[in-house]
Amino acid sequence: MLARRPLHAAWLAIALSFVAVEAKAQETLSPEVVALIEAQAAKIRELEARLARLEARNEAPIARVTAEVQPKPVEAPVSLAQAAGPAPPKPAGLAPPTLRGRAQFDALVYNNDEGSKSTGTEVRRFRLGAKGDLSEQLSYVAEADFGGAEVSLQDVMLTYELAEGRVISAGYFKPSITMDELTSSNETLFLERSAYASTFAPGRRLGVAARAWGEQWGVSGGLFGETEDGDLDTEREEAWLVALRGYVDLLSGEPALHLGLSAYHTEMPERGPGVWLRVRPETGRAPRLLDTGAFISEEGTFAGVEIGYGAGPLTLQAEGGGVDYAGAISAPDFYGWSAQAAWRWTGEPRPYDIENGVFGRIRPAKPLGQGGLGALETGVRVTYLDLGDETVDGGEMTTYGVVVNWLPITRLRLSANLIQARVERLRASPVDETLLTLRTAIDW
Repeated sequence: MLARRPLHAAWLAIALSFVAVEAKAQETLSPEVVALIEAQAAKIRELEARLARLEARNEAPIARVTAEVQPKPVEAPVSLAQAAGPAPPKPAGLAPPTLRGRAQFDALVYNNDEGSKSTGTEVRRFRLGAKGDLSEQLSYVAEADFGGAEVSLQDVMLTYELAEGRVISAGYFKPSITMDELTSSNETLFLERSAYASTFAPGRRLGVAARAWGEQWGVSGGLFGETEDGDLDTEREEAWLVALRGYVDLLSGEPALHLGLSAYHTEMPERGPGVWLRVRPETGRAPRLLDTGAFISEEGTFAGVEIGYGAGPLTLQAEGGGVDYAGAISAPDFYGWSAQAAWRWTGEPRPYDIENGVFGRIRPAKPLGQGGLGALETGVRVTYLDLGDETVDGGEMTTYGVVVNWLPITRLRLSANLIQARVERLRASPVDETLLTLRTAIDW
């Protein structure tokens, strides 16, 4: 519309020029003709002013309409794949595995009450493995330990998620017995688990188990076979074990108050090697100070109780129980307990894991190199174990432990662990041992 205004003005000028020329040509016009010309000129000026007002009022809408009808720039041609839209999701399948592992290196000093002293080093653990998902419900984990003289399997299992907080696992793994035994070696307070837990927990076995948990509770149960393979060239039935565990968090959240019960029953093979318990004083490569020797029993039943409390930098944990063996030849009863306390001087908590019923990993609030020096934790522990009853004299052992853990970053731990152990037997003098372990541990 802006372009039309000069056009009207041009036409007006041309019309006036023609009138002027005509007037000039005739030189003399009557008064009536001159009046008519002036009236027409005034009318033209009035119409021109009205047109200007209309154009000013309608200029914006007309500009928008003009922009909308303008031809769009030609875009570059698109491929058939682009025209078809985003690709559909790929079908579920084998996901790339996540590599996992841990390495723990120990330096040890062993000293007994007779004045003898031994030192040594050890690759306590060097584990490599992988975990991943086969589908939305089915996951796997496979791990082996290359530390020591022999390669040993760790967790090797499949887990199927029935629903949120409901899973079934099958493979080679630990039955759910004792809180300390179920805590990962990456996250235990001391470098070795208590003598109580390591003696009475049945260890990894081939089996199937189910677990369920909610916001304040958890239960698990499973059926397992033997710990070792046996020859099948004789009339022999494999041993089996059924395990159960249940726990609640009485305070729900922070702080956490854990109360748990665990139990198992095992049937021994008819033609097996018998039962033989040998226990170290909570230190790798230390002598096995408790030793029951081999004895024959047909079955054994364990029952234990757990209690734990976590509030900010403070963690308390205690558990105890016993195993009752039964048989025509030997039927001893063994029992024990342990209690430990930990304090983080830098304030970090050990968060309570309701899925597994254990206290978890320390994460430094201010890691080294990020405005702090990491996390510093100290702990104390007392353990008692009695493996003497009836004809079996495995002895009694009491240990006192102190540990200092420094975590400059989350997955690196430097520790110093001091254990004082005392062993007593019926027909022998008490034995006192002092054991110091220094460890560098990393996991990924």
